[in-house]
Amino acid sequence: MCIRDRIKAVLFDMDGVLYAYDFENRLNLLETALDVPAETIRAEIFKSGFEDNYDDGQMTTDDYIAGISKRLGVDVTLRQWIAARKWAMAPEPAMIDLARDLSARVEVALLTNNGPILYENVAQMAPELPAVFGEHFYCSGVHGFNKERVDGFVGLLEKMSWSAETTLFIDDNPTYIARAEEAGLVTHHFADEDMAGLKERLTSFGLL
Repeated sequence: MCIRDRIKAVLFDMDGVLYAYDFENRLNLLETALDVPAETIRAEIFKSGFEDNYDDGQMTTDDYIAGISKRLGVDVTLRQWIAARKWAMAPEPAMIDLARDLSARVEVALLTNNGPILYENVAQMAPELPAVFGEHFYCSGVHGFNKERVDGFVGLLEKMSWSAETTLFIDDNPTYIARAEEAGLVTHHFADEDMAGLKERLTSFGLL
């Protein structure tokens, strides 16, 4: 197969690719809103495996919010949690425009390791995405496609009826890149916001 005819679909990550994500800003806002030290929130929710379990679909949103409240010893609302997540996100217009342009040439989808809160509130939290990806917006905690596992990529490929060898996966996380390569996908590690490097790679595939 000619390299310029090789890629038929592009799979995007969200945080660190289409959106800048500042985790420390999120922690700081939660610290202020909840009157709980940021390091306690980090340890109890994000370093304990609790957040990962939610992102893996192992609990409902009601149980998740209740669990956060119990772990932190304060009443936490869904509204507060959404506000902090949204505060930490900023769209990358050039990348979103690129995804939109590519969608006119090949099939595109988005896969993020996040729970149902993001999926159910994407119009509020990431309003630029629905117009680009439509129903092809996948969250691990909803659809079961966890990027930490090879079978997450295999499941998404089956859902989309895509072939691994003709699918390009773009992500900033080297662990997810490695799992995608194990699943047979073509990958591009989007490191240091290297837009020029990404465009050069896409050009080599005849996509730009």
